[in-house]
Amino acid sequence: MPYQLKKGVESFEVVDGAFAGKKFLRGRVYAAIPPEEKNKFKKLESREAGKPGGREASKPPSIQASKPAKPEVKS
Repeated sequence: MPYQLKKGVESFEVVDGAFAGKKFLRGRVYAAIPPEEKNKFKKLESREAGKPGGREASKPPSIQASKPAKPEVKS
Protein backbone atom coordinates (compact mmCIF):
# COMPACT_ATOMS: atom_id res chain seq x y z
CA MET A 1 0.00 0.00 0.00
CA PRO A 2 1.40 3.46 -0.88
CA TYR A 3 2.10 6.04 1.82
CA GLN A 4 2.59 9.79 1.94
CA LEU A 5 3.62 12.18 4.72
CA LYS A 6 0.62 13.63 6.54
CA LYS A 7 -0.26 17.28 6.13
CA GLY A 8 1.84 19.42 8.47
CA VAL A 9 4.63 16.83 8.86
CA GLU A 10 8.03 18.14 7.78
CA SER A 11 10.36 16.19 5.52
CA PHE A 12 12.92 14.13 7.44
CA GLU A 13 15.88 11.77 7.09
CA VAL A 14 16.09 8.49 9.02
CA VAL A 15 19.32 8.17 11.03
CA ASP A 16 19.28 4.51 12.11
CA GLY A 17 17.74 1.15 11.31
CA ALA A 18 16.92 -0.40 7.97
CA PHE A 19 15.96 2.99 6.48
CA ALA A 20 19.10 4.83 7.70
CA GLY A 21 20.06 7.61 5.30
CA LYS A 22 16.69 7.56 3.52
CA LYS A 23 14.97 10.93 3.12
CA PHE A 24 11.20 11.21 3.19
CA LEU A 25 9.93 14.34 1.47
CA ARG A 26 6.52 15.99 1.56
CA GLY A 27 4.39 15.33 -1.50
CA ARG A 28 6.19 12.12 -2.49
CA VAL A 29 4.61 8.67 -2.46
CA TYR A 30 6.45 5.73 -0.84
CA ALA A 31 5.83 2.00 -1.09
CA ALA A 32 7.67 1.24 2.18
CA ILE A 33 8.07 3.35 5.31
CA PRO A 34 10.00 2.93 8.57
CA PRO A 35 7.68 1.21 11.09
CA GLU A 36 8.87 3.45 13.93
CA GLU A 37 7.74 6.54 11.96
CA LYS A 38 4.38 5.18 10.73
CA ASN A 39 2.46 7.85 12.68
CA LYS A 40 3.89 10.49 10.30
CA PHE A 41 2.35 8.86 7.22
CA LYS A 42 -1.11 8.35 5.78
CA LYS A 43 -2.15 5.39 3.65
CA LEU A 44 -3.24 6.30 0.16
CA GLU A 45 -5.97 4.65 -1.86
CA SER A 46 -4.55 2.95 -4.92
CA ARG A 47 -6.19 5.54 -7.23
CA GLU A 48 -4.39 8.34 -5.34
CA ALA A 49 -0.93 6.83 -5.69
CA GLY A 50 1.29 8.77 -8.03
CA LYS A 51 -0.96 11.79 -8.15
CA PRO A 52 0.49 15.15 -7.04
CA GLY A 53 -0.67 15.84 -3.51
CA GLY A 54 -2.60 12.60 -3.49
CA ARG A 55 -5.45 14.16 -5.43
CA GLU A 56 -6.96 13.25 -8.74
CA ALA A 57 -5.11 15.21 -11.40
CA SER A 58 -7.31 16.78 -14.00
CA LYS A 59 -6.28 17.45 -17.55
CA PRO A 60 -5.37 21.05 -18.24
CA PRO A 61 -7.74 22.73 -20.65
CA SER A 62 -6.64 22.41 -24.23
CA ILE A 63 -5.61 25.66 -25.81
CA GLN A 64 -6.59 26.12 -29.41
CA ALA A 65 -5.20 28.81 -31.61
CA SER A 66 -7.89 31.18 -32.70
CA LYS A 67 -8.02 32.94 -36.02
CA PRO A 68 -6.74 36.49 -35.86
CA ALA A 69 -9.47 39.07 -35.90
CA LYS A 70 -9.99 40.86 -39.18
CA PRO A 71 -8.99 44.51 -38.93
CA GLU A 72 -11.88 46.91 -39.19
CA VAL A 73 -11.85 48.96 -42.32
CA LYS A 74 -13.47 52.34 -41.94
CA SER A 75 -14.69 54.09 -45.04
